[in-house]
Amino acid sequence: MSDTGTSIAKVSSDETVWLPDGTGAPAISQTESTRSPIRGIVPEMRGTLALAPVIEIDRLYDAVPGTSSQIVRALELLKQASDLLETARKSDSPLDADRCVQRAQLLLPKLFAYRGLGDGYGVIINSLHFGLANLHGTPLTSDQLNAVWRILRELRTKPAMTLEQGIQRVEEFEACGLGVDPPDVGVLLEENQSAENE
Repeated sequence: MSDTGTSIAKVSSDETVWLPDGTGAPAISQTESTRSPIRGIVPEMRGTLALAPVIEIDRLYDAVPGTSSQIVRALELLKQASDLLETARKSDSPLDADRCVQRAQLLLPKLFAYRGLGDGYGVIINSLHFGLANLHGTPLTSDQLNAVWRILRELRTKPAMTLEQGIQRVEEFEACGLGVDPPDVGVLLEENQSAENE
C-alpha cells in the first residue's frame, strides 16, 4: 500500500502486460533485449519503457549515388556543403577556410533546385544564398561559419522542415550578422515609398 492509499497490482514475469492507453498493444517487458539487429539503428528511450529506433538519414534514404531521387540528391549536396564548411571551421589558414566556403556557396543554386522538399528547406537555402552574396566577398566570421555549418547539418537530418522552423533558422543567420534580404529589396522599397508620397 502506498502513502496515497492506492495499491499497485503485482504482475508475474510470465504475464503479458497491456498498455493502459486502449491501443491494445502489449507493453515491452523490461527483460527484452534492447539491441537492434539492424546496423545503423540505435534504440532510443521514449516514455518509461517503450523503445523507438532512431534511423540515420543515410539509412532511411539508402540509394545508389547519382540516382534521380530529389531527396537523395539534395542529401548528397547538403553533405558536400557541410563537409566543406566543417573543413573551413577546422582550417588554420583564413585563405583555405574562405576557399572552402566559396566552394560550398557554389552548391547553393543546385540545392535550391530541390526546394520542393519543403518550405523550410527552400527558405533556408534561399536566405543563405543572399546572406553570402550580401557579404560581397568578405569572409565569414567564426560565429557566422559555425551557424551556417550547424544549420546545414540540421537541414540534412530534417530536410522537410516546416516554414516556421525554416524562418527560425533564418533568424539565427540574421542574429550572427548575415543580411539575408535580396539586395534589390531596398531599392524596390524606396521606389514604393517615393511613389506613395507623390
